[in-house]
Amino acid sequence: MNPNSGQDGEHGEDVLLTAEQAADILGIGASTLRAYAARGEAPSGRKIGRKRRWTLREIEHHRDHPPSANPARTGRPPGARDTRRRRPTARGSLAARRAAELAGRLADGDTVTTEQIMSTYGVTERTAQRLLKRARSSG
Repeated sequence: MNPNSGQDGEHGEDVLLTAEQAADILGIGASTLRAYAARGEAPSGRKIGRKRRWTLREIEHHRDHPPSANPARTGRPPGARDTRRRRPTARGSLAARRAAELAGRLADGDTVTTEQIMSTYGVTERTAQRLLKRARSSG
């Protein structure tokens, strides 16, 4: 049986396809096919050794009869991270507001230490150092 032939095997069994071959038939990427299969949105295929293979029959059936769109499943899949950069709100970022407050205290002649910032804002030492540096550079 030749998986690239596109024909049924000698004994009527279905042709086995790699993820790349199956994805090409569906018009998607191989990693997308694997993700859809893991979520149950595409045929799961069969494990042969350490490799997963799909039958030509199940891929063609999925292509010709796609699952109906589920209105409850819109947007990113569960667990996906939003990598877009966020714009600061109209009031500015929390760090900017805290740095401005610290800059005001420094301008009034107060001595502000990293330890005070850590206890006041509940931040790590590194964050406190960054806030103090930002306050000193803006004031």
